[in-house]
Amino acid sequence: MAFRFVPGYPYPNEKGGYELILDLDGPASYNNTGVFNTSGQQINALDFGLGGFEDVGADELSSDSVNEVVVALGATIAGATNLNPAPPAGQPSIIVTTAVLHWYTGVRGIGGTVEVANAINLSGKYIRLRLIMV
Repeated sequence: MAFRFVPGYPYPNEKGGYELILDLDGPASYNNTGVFNTSGQQINALDFGLGGFEDVGADELSSDSVNEVVVALGATIAGATNLNPAPPAGQPSIIVTTAVLHWYTGVRGIGGTVEVANAINLSGKYIRLRLIMV
């Protein structure tokens, strides 16, 4: 997994964690099993040298404006989604260690979207990610 930090990042935040903005290359072989819960490009907090994600945000479009990316925070491509159930009312949310990026062809509202086919090479494009980490 290749990524490049935007100059000035990672940046320490006031809570003792870090904010990161980076460009993450698409995978050389996209994983699409035909089932949302086991498809996508998984990222791990340890890939960026930290323990967990508070939030992962992605630009809506890839660098070539052909693909839309949706983030599933706390998911894995092993089929686990919603790894951490919602905390009880009044309790803080839980930090997660994984997220999955689902790459789609097309853009919502412009001909619809379909998840990228299995084994497609997306390494020639990237998505800008904004991470808040601990």
